[in-house]
Amino acid sequence: MPRPRFVVFDLDGTLVDSQAGILRSFHATLRDRGRSASDGELLHLIGPPLGQSFARLGFAGDEIDEVVALYRRYYDQEGVDLCHLYDGVEEMLEALGDNGVRLGVATAKRVDFATRMLANLGVRRFFACVSGVSLDGRLTTKPEVVGDALGLLGEHEGHGGWMVGDRREDVLAALAHDLIPVGALWGYGSRDELSESGARVLAASPREMLRLMSD
Repeated sequence: MPRPRFVVFDLDGTLVDSQAGILRSFHATLRDRGRSASDGELLHLIGPPLGQSFARLGFAGDEIDEVVALYRRYYDQEGVDLCHLYDGVEEMLEALGDNGVRLGVATAKRVDFATRMLANLGVRRFFACVSGVSLDGRLTTKPEVVGDALGLLGEHEGHGGWMVGDRREDVLAALAHDLIPVGALWGYGSRDELSESGARVLAASPREMLRLMSD
């Protein structure tokens, strides 16, 4: 495969291990509604849009919008800051930037949370754009968010670009925009999930990802 001209990264499970804050916010939301779930059940819900995740937990109709709003209040208060970069991520981003590869973020997280998280971790400077679920409801699905990132990067199609993510939704969004889908095995998704969804490349670590992009 040719070297990428630009790379769009997922956030949770790809650049950042945000599991602690997400699980805390899920648990707080469920307690508020008189429900509960194990960490194991909730780990499978990290990555997809929140509405889908709460639907899998048994919520339906207007109740989904209500619990999503409640989750985001908890996340804003204490969840968003409970995160850290995966080992090797900052070095990978710096090396790609030094080699002229333009970088963007496309996440199912709300865009203001994503921007805040990257700034707090000291890596916002590496990205030409950060796209996420919009506050006005215009962008909600992963393909929409990836499309927005491409537009902000000045790319009207995905040719020449890679999309790196750890879940099925990342792979499918990449394919929808003709990006090369690359699976991050260090995240929350499994090898089988990424392979069966159509990932062209799998990498075990950010350092291996950098090597693949530099070959």
